Amino acid sequence: MFNRKKPLWLLTIVSLILVMMVTLTGCSSDDDELVLRYIADELDSAETTAPKDGENAGSGEAAQIIAVTNNYLNTGKAPTISVEDVYNNVILGKDSGYQIVSIRKPEHYALGHLQGALNVQFGQIYKKENLDKLDKNKKIVVVCYTGHTASQAAMFLNQLGYEAYAMKFSMMGWTTDSSILAQNPFTKAADYPVETKINAAEPINDLPAFSTGLEDAAAIIAARTEAYLTTGRAPTISVEDVYNNAMVNKDPGYFLLSIRKPEDYAKGHVPGAVNIPFAQLAKEESLKKLPPDKKIVVICYTGHTASYATMFLNQLGYEAYAMKFGMMGWTSDTNVLALTPFTGAPGYPTVSGPNP
Repeated sequence: MFNRKKPLWLLTIVSLILVMMVTLTGCSSDDDELVLRYIADELDSAETTAPKDGENAGSGEAAQIIAVTNNYLNTGKAPTISVEDVYNNVILGKDSGYQIVSIRKPEHYALGHLQGALNVQFGQIYKKENLDKLDKNKKIVVVCYTGHTASQAAMFLNQLGYEAYAMKFSMMGWTTDSSILAQNPFTKAADYPVETKINAAEPINDLPAFSTGLEDAAAIIAARTEAYLTTGRAPTISVEDVYNNAMVNKDPGYFLLSIRKPEDYAKGHVPGAVNIPFAQLAKEESLKKLPPDKKIVVICYTGHTASYATMFLNQLGYEAYAMKFGMMGWTSDTNVLALTPFTGAPGYPTVSGPNP
């Protein structure tokens, strides 16, 4: 909680002005009224700009994470890079301005990975010795299994000042070799029902409270990422689990959050989902719409931006999960999807072996 008392500097100035009004002559009553009105305005301004309860939980640490995230979102950079661009520019074009980082498990990395890719396991991405391996002067291409954890890692790296992109659909989008994938690729949507009703949430919630005891924004972000990644919590939730738990069983412990564009949300969304566009998620009013005591299921188009959002929300202390494959996994209705769903990998080459 923050002390909402007026700042000492403002109270000092107000006191001086009042003393001057009492001791100096020649001030008319109109002048007095103007001065008092100025004082009242300054006091009101100090009240409205002071941190509100829950706004900057963790002694301002949450505010630093929010500010850094807003700075990234305001760049307008794409969250992903296509496998075609990676293959043509980095592999064939040998563009030295890129660094490929595979965050798969070492045993899966050894089965097959992109040529030149460095292996840094997702659960260890926050460690300084691993961050020191990454080049801030290059564009970091993060590769995982399906694009979900790559997107979470990319959010974290962008918050730290790297220029990072998740390779869209990652190894699932790169190769058709099932022995390399180590996970089943996306095949088809579940075709669960959608609704077009606009669901609203009021900005009435406090943010979760936490404290790392750190002051530097990068250190706070790394510490909060470590706290999240060491919970052992799954980064995603399946569409089947969302449907069964939230729709069929009507579990009140879930909050469904669609971060798609409003016009696409209006075409159809998971029943009960509230819309907060991805670019607006790190705003105070948006965050206060989220209940800190529920499991937040984040829903986007394919699972990528939902995973970006999930990393951010977990850093702030929410329990958040990206719905795996997003609306692409929920419905096959192309009008609702507002994009072309995944149809298979081109079968680009891989190399095998341990981390260089």
